[in-house]
Amino acid sequence: MEMNYYIIIFLISIILIFVLTHLRPLNTIEIEYMSKKRRKKSIRIYFTFNKYEFGANSQFKKSMNSSGKFYQIQEDLFDFPSIAAALLKYKKHEWVIVAFEKNRLIDLIWINKGENKSSVHIKLNTENMIHHSKINEYSSILIFHNHPNSNPSYYDCTKPSEQDIKLAYEYSNELNHNDCNLLEFVCERGKHYEYFSSVSDNFLPLINFEMDIENLNNISKYQNLKLHCERIF
Repeated sequence: MEMNYYIIIFLISIILIFVLTHLRPLNTIEIEYMSKKRRKKSIRIYFTFNKYEFGANSQFKKSMNSSGKFYQIQEDLFDFPSIAAALLKYKKHEWVIVAFEKNRLIDLIWINKGENKSSVHIKLNTENMIHHSKINEYSSILIFHNHPNSNPSYYDCTKPSEQDIKLAYEYSNELNHNDCNLLEFVCERGKHYEYFSSVSDNFLPLINFEMDIENLNNISKYQNLKLHCERIF
């Protein structure tokens, strides 16, 4: 009992010391750190996707142009990776879907068939992607391609190839430079697997988070304590 008493006293002392030393306002470095933390969390929430497997629109799937074509659609960003994976399910060649997003809505996609069963080939170049992104004020481009699996019980085709990753970095350098985010996915057996994400600095700008925190900072000692707790924990 006596040991428990001392432990409780010790813990209360630690809490009191923490509270008393964190009633001050955040300094510039702490505001910057917390802003980055909030932005990172907001980006993660923005690009959270449905993990459930969807059924495909069979009529649309049959009509997909192998040579490449734009399609106007209206789909929620949260659901679209599952929709794309469903469209690519059972395809025996590699296909690619390029989706354009703004305000969490996908309203334009490009689809084309690959040249073979082992390598993805996007017939829409980055200049064209950037052109459509700028004139329609898109925030993000999401690229999906399938990995045909001849023996699902033996082979795991859910991972990107070295070429997939190399191309993703090449695309992201150009797209991010033009204020467009890039996310890439491998699709296999109706499921999507995100393997690359690169966000433009101008998407959910850091300065906005800094201003929000500065407006709250030093309103009161209690508010200062809340900000420090959010920053640390």
